[in-house]
Amino acid sequence: MTIKIGSRTSKLALKQVEIAMKSIRVSNFEIVEVDTQGDKKSRENKVQFDKKNFVEDIDNLIVDKKIDIAVHSAKDMPAVSNFSDLDEIYISNDLVQGDEKYNSRNDILIFRENMDPVFERNMKIGTSSLRRKLQSKFFLEATEIANLNGNVDTRIKKLNEGEYDCIILAKAGCERLKLNLNYLELEHLTSISQGSICLRFNKESEKIHKLLGPLNDDVMKRKINECNHFLNLIDADCNSAVAVDYRDDVLQAEVYGKKEFIKFSAVNAKDAFKRFEELDGLRLLNEHN
Repeated sequence: MTIKIGSRTSKLALKQVEIAMKSIRVSNFEIVEVDTQGDKKSRENKVQFDKKNFVEDIDNLIVDKKIDIAVHSAKDMPAVSNFSDLDEIYISNDLVQGDEKYNSRNDILIFRENMDPVFERNMKIGTSSLRRKLQSKFFLEATEIANLNGNVDTRIKKLNEGEYDCIILAKAGCERLKLNLNYLELEHLTSISQGSICLRFNKESEKIHKLLGPLNDDVMKRKINECNHFLNLIDADCNSAVAVDYRDDVLQAEVYGKKEFIKFSAVNAKDAFKRFEELDGLRLLNEHN
């Protein structure tokens, strides 16, 4: 029996399908490639749109029973799902495949070919993420930060053509594509889901439940849900100036204003929300509205 897999069309998305299928030991599968609304908006150089635009077109195919499994980057998953009849599992980013190990949620600062990987404040940084823009401002003291859209290949092409001196991408994705890059690894707080892969499927499908059950990482799912709960409590979305992750089994968060930022840790989402209120985090988030 052939399993039908829904995926975006990028090289990274298709590589993640390969990783997921190896993990569940499925060799007989068919990929249904989808040019999502998020991909279209990105090509139009739009920035302020919800990341659910990268997943909803594919998830609709599950509802319509045109595919069995959707393979997503976990970072693209909305904090609240619009599909009550779908379930998901997460393949955490410490997944090991043979000799390959993807073990980092960090961002990397990638420099043009033949440049020394040494950052200077006046270098032009490319990124579309508000979080990354503000981390560059506060932690790198960058003075020139510009929007950058497109898939990984497009962004690196723009970099090497001289549009930017350096760009910020997720380390895990670049590792999966086996890119030979000139970069510095950044220690900035990112996201609990960065580097993880999400597999969505119909809750009523016993066949898919049986197939995916052994792969499920309940600890990762719990941590992602807890971070999403915190984001819901502060009414934040993928365009908000906030980073939230679990490190050393503690929920850690940073909220960035235009001129200052706050950072705090907590044992769970509710405690994190209390700290957010005590430190006047809403004022910082509202500075970007």
